[in-house]
Amino acid sequence: MSTSVIGEPRPLRVLQITSAAVGGSWFHDQVRGLAELGNEVCAVLPREGPLADRLRGLRGVRVEIIPFGVPHRIRQLPVLLAGHWRLMRFVRAYKPDVIHSHLIIAKLVARLVSAAYPPALVVSQVPGTVHLRIVLFRILERLSLRRDDLVLGSCRAIMRRYQAMGARSVAVSYYGCDVHRFDPATSPDAFRREFGLTDDTPTVGMVGYMYASKLREFRQVGVKGHEVFIDAIPLILRQNPEVRFFVVGDELVGDGEYRRELERRAARLGIADRVRFTGFRSDISSVMAGLDVLVNPSMDESACYAVVEALLMRKGVVATDVGGLPDTVQNGRTGLLIPPADPPALAQAVNTLLADPAARLRMADRGRELALRQFDIAGTVGQVNELYHQGLAARGRRRLLRRESPA
Repeated sequence: MSTSVIGEPRPLRVLQITSAAVGGSWFHDQVRGLAELGNEVCAVLPREGPLADRLRGLRGVRVEIIPFGVPHRIRQLPVLLAGHWRLMRFVRAYKPDVIHSHLIIAKLVARLVSAAYPPALVVSQVPGTVHLRIVLFRILERLSLRRDDLVLGSCRAIMRRYQAMGARSVAVSYYGCDVHRFDPATSPDAFRREFGLTDDTPTVGMVGYMYASKLREFRQVGVKGHEVFIDAIPLILRQNPEVRFFVVGDELVGDGEYRRELERRAARLGIADRVRFTGFRSDISSVMAGLDVLVNPSMDESACYAVVEALLMRKGVVATDVGGLPDTVQNGRTGLLIPPADPPALAQAVNTLLADPAARLRMADRGRELALRQFDIAGTVGQVNELYHQGLAARGRRRLLRRESPA
């Protein structure tokens, strides 16, 4: 049963598992929202880090650090095997109603340890599909997928992909955010004054982590497409020589070499004095307020927090027509879509938005309306909670039918 009083869903015991230790705002916000609905939520992470620290600051959320993962070296195997055994014992003792995992490593481990407590509803949420380009992960994903009672795609494209792969049940569930903390009336002055810009200097920026990748598909152009943005800048300057450009964010992991290579790329193109690499910024509202146009030239992407934030701030947006970006950037309506890995197309789209501020604002108004409706954390978390109860109720009905079936 999933209700304590008729019409009132009972609080659930939810185990949320992710393999991220840094970043992970999408995970943090969902955990917080589920706890605020009255559920008992425990977040399991494989190691300490900024994400664990943030989660510990949430009321009603328990945080467990239990090493898990795929060994990269043989000497890691004993520690990880011990961690998986410890996690199985924890699941058996915790007795969760729901085991909800995010990211490929966490999903594979969650499917394994869910055997320790069969009554739990097993839910996977998929924030992206880059892992499906890796043969080992693609095979393991397909082999273990039927362990999931429900797969949540974080955009329509991901949902359709997993439906085609044979998932037993699928749904779209966007990772929401606190949409009301992004005020389009925020003054651009702080950001512009920091970089010595006048009020009428056009600004174009890209906001996102830098991901270096050894995958063949991303050796020339990284996952987020930073190279495409940099290569488009000289083309934009031909038509709009006064524009200033910003690359906001840094390497999520790594030694900084990928960022340095991007900076060298800008220098080789003779635009080093026109583009600023700001590094990580916590004041994203201020950054967005200072930009006229946000670009997302990703090669593989979900619905994308940065794009949602730009729409909430009523900014012009140019994005590639891949993954979940069309869920937010509706071409000609809330922004402009371009083909991936196409610097001339990116430059043309940016110049189009810069040339017509009125049209850009009309798109931005519609974009903010869509983002408020589709990505409000209260709505997305409420949907996830409802899907939990529906899934548990369906499992209860199936068990009842099996008991009542004649031998």
